[in-house]
Amino acid sequence: MKIFIVLMILVSTTAHGQKKRKGLDVVSNIDVKVLAMKPLGNNSLAKDLQPFYGFGFGGNLMTPINFGVGLDYSELFSNVKYGSQNLYGNLGSPRMTVFDVFLTHRENISEDFMVEEMAGFSYYRYTNLYLDKSEKLKDHAMGFNLGGKAIYTLDGPQQVFAALKANFYYGNVYNENPQIQKYYSRSTFLSLSLGYRYNF
Repeated sequence: MKIFIVLMILVSTTAHGQKKRKGLDVVSNIDVKVLAMKPLGNNSLAKDLQPFYGFGFGGNLMTPINFGVGLDYSELFSNVKYGSQNLYGNLGSPRMTVFDVFLTHRENISEDFMVEEMAGFSYYRYTNLYLDKSEKLKDHAMGFNLGGKAIYTLDGPQQVFAALKANFYYGNVYNENPQIQKYYSRSTFLSLSLGYRYNF
């Protein structure tokens, strides 16, 4: 979390310095959001867990040709579905941390409205707590993401946005049966977020 904040400050400072030195129309921004994320498909995360809810932070560096790079950090929380506690190994308090790195492209629809498309890579840290012990179940996964964002300019550097994103999850669970391994290690997440952005 601290590393992410430091990186975003460095990106913003670098972009601001480039604008002053070269006169380029390079724009950097940071945003904060709330989001809901639902696992989809025939897999353990979709069948045994309720949707995830949480918050996130992010930022972009956009070039004069409307292409850029972005970072997102999200912290999400869920619960085991009623009736699945024993099937799920008597676990509670599922938590998902997601880091997204992506390329983005902006389309200016009007002076106040624009859309951005995103595609990139994702890293997931999934943790769960055994209810009868002090141990945690941990899984690290990789994947990729695709999404879009609709942005409305309020006043000057301030904007609000709504984003829809699909994240693809490939975990590290191993089992000799390929079908069981796939059931516990693969998933697709669909998320909707609402947020506030400030441009530098």
